[in-house]
Amino acid sequence: MNHPYEFHLELSRMMDGLEDSIFVMKADGRELTYFYVNQAATRMTGITMADAGKTIYERYSGPMADYLYKKYSNVLTERTPIRYEDGIVMPNGMMSGESVLSPIFGEHGEVDYVISVTRDITARKNYENLLFDYAYHDDLTKLYNRRFLLEKMKGTEALFLFDLDYFKNINDTFGHDAGDAVLVEVAARLNGAFHEAYTLVRLGGDEFIVASDVSMPQPEQLAMRIMDVFQAPFAINGQQIKLNSSIGIALKQDQEDIPTLLKQADIALYRAKGAGRKSFHVYEANFKYDHVENFIHELALVRAIEEEEFELHYQLIYSPQQEKVIGAEALLRWKRADAGMIQPCQFIPVAEETGLIVPIGYWVLRKACQDWHRLKSRYDEGIQVAVNISSVQLSEPDFVERILEIMKEERVPPHAVELELTESTVIHDSQGVRQTLGLLRSAGFSIALDDFGTGYSSLSMLTLLPIDTLKIDRSFIANMNESLLSAMLVMAGALNLKVIAEGVEDAEQYHMLKALDCWGIQGYYINKPAAQDALQPVPV
Repeated sequence: MNHPYEFHLELSRMMDGLEDSIFVMKADGRELTYFYVNQAATRMTGITMADAGKTIYERYSGPMADYLYKKYSNVLTERTPIRYEDGIVMPNGMMSGESVLSPIFGEHGEVDYVISVTRDITARKNYENLLFDYAYHDDLTKLYNRRFLLEKMKGTEALFLFDLDYFKNINDTFGHDAGDAVLVEVAARLNGAFHEAYTLVRLGGDEFIVASDVSMPQPEQLAMRIMDVFQAPFAINGQQIKLNSSIGIALKQDQEDIPTLLKQADIALYRAKGAGRKSFHVYEANFKYDHVENFIHELALVRAIEEEEFELHYQLIYSPQQEKVIGAEALLRWKRADAGMIQPCQFIPVAEETGLIVPIGYWVLRKACQDWHRLKSRYDEGIQVAVNISSVQLSEPDFVERILEIMKEERVPPHAVELELTESTVIHDSQGVRQTLGLLRSAGFSIALDDFGTGYSSLSMLTLLPIDTLKIDRSFIANMNESLLSAMLVMAGALNLKVIAEGVEDAEQYHMLKALDCWGIQGYYINKPAAQDALQPVPV
């Protein structure tokens, strides 16, 4: 057996080899003094064997001493091992983690020692902090990012969203490196002005947020302070350039979540831009923001095709006489990544006003042609896809050439496509429309007049226009006026026009139209609009 001295040396060497910190406190009644610490304990706390015999209060002061004495004295009171899962930052910056304090009893049952085994979690915490930085900070500016805003800022009371007016010009003129340098400088100025009191976020691009977790009865004051950040010019490639900012402000009024506040701030920002830029606007729930929503849609529509946010749904056209599917109308749907499904009535007018309906229309035609190959293999070789055409598209000087080029590229014959127009479209510039429709019909396309009966159609117009199909508006079907419908079908027959009844929703309507020898049926009774892969078998 080894000499006791050698045994103690060997035991001390083994204790010093542990990664966990070992503290042995000698207990004399309620007084506790350091008896032994291993090297890991010394590294974590700075306490050495030279401190043996000192009390906690002789080694520490203030809250730290109170914290440590309470932990050890609890063991004296409870006389049982106690586990502490919480850690604490030591005065030297090290982070202690979970610790287990155990009493060591003497011969007479008194607690002679308390042993603490504590884990140093500094490295783990540093790694966790690094992961946090990667996940929640912007790489370029080191400000918080969008993810942090959405996941960690639940108690936000006010959002100030702003961007740099005409920032795109900097990238286009001086290059993206210069633009990045400006963004870094903006972040530095924001940190200098607001870091202590507010949360700073780079949302993306040149968009930034100053967020407050306290209510702001006078948000205008902070808005002016944000605009002051841009008072000094920015040095860009040796030149001093003045930049301005527009600000949208959203204030929590009820229980709005972060996405709602962000959308409100976004709307307010575009309102500020619409007022002439270099200004701010506070979102008001009762304010009419239609033109702002249109502006937002306009900007988003530009990216929608590139981001593949558009999709086509189809509503089938069924022939009661042939008892088969003879057509499918392509219906445009827009699923915005940040706003969900946008109804056509909300964005089609914007697309037409801005001219964006032209590239969107070409996308619809191309996609419908691509889908036609699968539709004909599923239903019938003679199936037609119906595509809606706007007056803006018809006025394009090379419209006919462009769509014929698309048909050729997608290997679809023109007779497989029916182009649908509304009455208002054909009335507008009727002579020019007649010429364009004549060229399309000569090329092999079928032409349909949609929503017939709701506008200002006249018999003379129907005889002049090169039309193949009339689509009776759903309002006539809903009224179930058999005499009127019969008269419309007789008139169409006299003009050699096929008729499709829209809005057929039940069996009674279907059988009435079948008895009237209506050429085509379309509506919820046949199928609700659905993506091609989700189309169900026709129930009739």
